[in-house]
Amino acid sequence: MDPEVIDVVANSMRHDFANPGTVYKIGMDARVLVEDATQVIRESLNLPNKFRIIFTSGASEANNLFIKGLAYPARKIACLGLEHPSVTVTLDAISGGPPLCLLSSQVEGRLEISAITFPENSGVRLLCLSHVNNELGSVNDPGQISQQLALVAPGARLFLDGAQAVGKLSISHGFWDGVAAYSLSGHKINGPKGIGLLIYDSRLSLAPLIHGGKQQDGVRSGTLPTPLILGMARSVKLAVARQKNNQVHFKNLRRRLLDGFMRLGKENGDLRIQVNSSVVDDISVQSSAIVNFSFPPVEGEVLLHHLEGKNIYVGMGSACSAQSNEPSKILIGIGLTEEEARCSLRISFGFNNTIAEVDSFLREFALAYGSLYPSFCQKAVRK
Repeated sequence: MDPEVIDVVANSMRHDFANPGTVYKIGMDARVLVEDATQVIRESLNLPNKFRIIFTSGASEANNLFIKGLAYPARKIACLGLEHPSVTVTLDAISGGPPLCLLSSQVEGRLEISAITFPENSGVRLLCLSHVNNELGSVNDPGQISQQLALVAPGARLFLDGAQAVGKLSISHGFWDGVAAYSLSGHKINGPKGIGLLIYDSRLSLAPLIHGGKQQDGVRSGTLPTPLILGMARSVKLAVARQKNNQVHFKNLRRRLLDGFMRLGKENGDLRIQVNSSVVDDISVQSSAIVNFSFPPVEGEVLLHHLEGKNIYVGMGSACSAQSNEPSKILIGIGLTEEEARCSLRISFGFNNTIAEVDSFLREFALAYGSLYPSFCQKAVRK
C-alpha cells in the first residue's frame, strides 16, 4: 500500500469505528466520511451523475454482482474469452446458456473492433471485456467497441473489468458514454486488499448477491468498512493524479526490459524469448505496465522460484489461478502452445519500480535460465 493510504486507513481504524448505517451521531459522522469518499472517487474518475458506486470486497465480487445481478438467469452474454477468471468462471456458472465467445476476433489479446459480429437473432444483451487484460496488458477501447456494439446488437450493454486500468489509462468524462458498468480493485492501485468498486448505470436494475440489511440501496447488504472505503478513495485519487507520470515511467521501464531481452537473445544463442504482449508504444492498444513473455523449454514456475530467491517477484498468469497446473487459458487463447504457455512469465510495473530493478531482473533471469536450460533439454530428450 501507498504510505499515504496506510495513514488514512490506520487513522480511520482508530477513530471511525462506528457503523455508518446507524442514526446516532458518531455513526452519522462515519456516514458523512463514506459519502465524502464516494464523491472523491466520483470526481477522480469523471463519473457522470447517472452512475452509482457500490463498495464490494474487490473486483471479483463486483464482476459477479453485475453479471449475475443483471443477466441471471436468462440474458444472453458475449465475451472475448480472455477475461479474468472472476468473469469467465462466473459466465460459466450462470444458467443463461454458454456465453457467445468472440475469441476468433482477438488480435494480440484485444477485441478487433471491425470483427465484432453476432449471429442473427443471437439475443446478446451484455458484452463482458477486460479494459486492460490482466496477463497481456492489451487494451480494449470502450468508445470504439460501444459504437460497433450499437450497430450489431443495439440492445446490448458493455461491461468492463477495469482492475488493471486505473492509474495506467486516462478516464475522461466521455469515457463513460458507452459503458454500462465498470469494476475496480483497491490493491491494484496501491490501496487496501478487501475493497473494490462496482460502478454501474443506475437506470439498470441489479438483483443482489448478498441479502441482509439493505445497505447500499439494497444492491449489496453488509456493514460498510469505513477505513477501507477511505483508503480506496485516496488510492483512486492518487492513481489518477499520477497517471500521466506513470505512463511515461512505465514506458521507460518497458523499453529497458524489451531492449534487455534483445540483448540477452544475442548473447545467448540458447535463449529464445518470445514477447506475448504487443510491443507497440500505443497506449490505446497496449498498457506499458504489463509484459508477458515466453522462453521455452524452461518452465515459468521453476524460473519464478529462482527469481524469488533473489527477492524478485514476477507473475505467472492470474494470481487467482496460480495454484492450477493448467497452462494459462489466456495464453492458449491467443494461440500459444501448451509448452509456450507453461514457459512464460508476466512482469507488472508499479510506480515505485526503477530502471535498476529492471537491470537486476535481466541479470538474474539470464543467470537462472542458463543454469536451468541443460536440465530442461535433458527432460525434452527423455520425452
